Amino acid sequence: MPHLRSDSQLGYHLIDDQPTAIFLGPLPQQWEDVPAPVVINMCGAYPIGDRDGYTVCALPLLDLQEDEAMPSREVFEAFLASVHTHAATASSYWHCHAGLNRSSLALAAYLHLYRGYRISEAIEQIRARRSPLCLCNALFEKTLRVWYGEENEQDFVPVDMNAWLTERTGGRDDWR
Repeated sequence: MPHLRSDSQLGYHLIDDQPTAIFLGPLPQQWEDVPAPVVINMCGAYPIGDRDGYTVCALPLLDLQEDEAMPSREVFEAFLASVHTHAATASSYWHCHAGLNRSSLALAAYLHLYRGYRISEAIEQIRARRSPLCLCNALFEKTLRVWYGEENEQDFVPVDMNAWLTERTGGRDDWR
């Protein structure tokens, strides 16, 4: 397993390192690419190869903007409590397919519930360390803020994918 750093070639990023390292990224191609012994899988797809030596906690979610697709808060928090039994003492790798929405949803809540972050700080940390596109599913960010945010954390501007892509392509419209 790689040491405690981000690895842009493999696509994962170190989000927090106290008391244990937390990495966030996409679905790894193979188990050897996973930077931590505890794996939090939010998409239900798995890397190729032998997963011996890894503890895997999975809560497959759909990346939809429909309330019906969200787990209940009770189910979600019970999952995070089970994750904490492993992630409290060992490095963890949080992923969904792209490492942007479902895994960021779970990780932001985890940082809030178990590492003392305000929910807005957790979201900001994830975006700063991984990508400004994390939580571009507005339902996920809204849910986090409603469930865990204080009164002054309720308002937010959803990620504007079109603006981000236009900026990244120098104003060209050929990304469409």
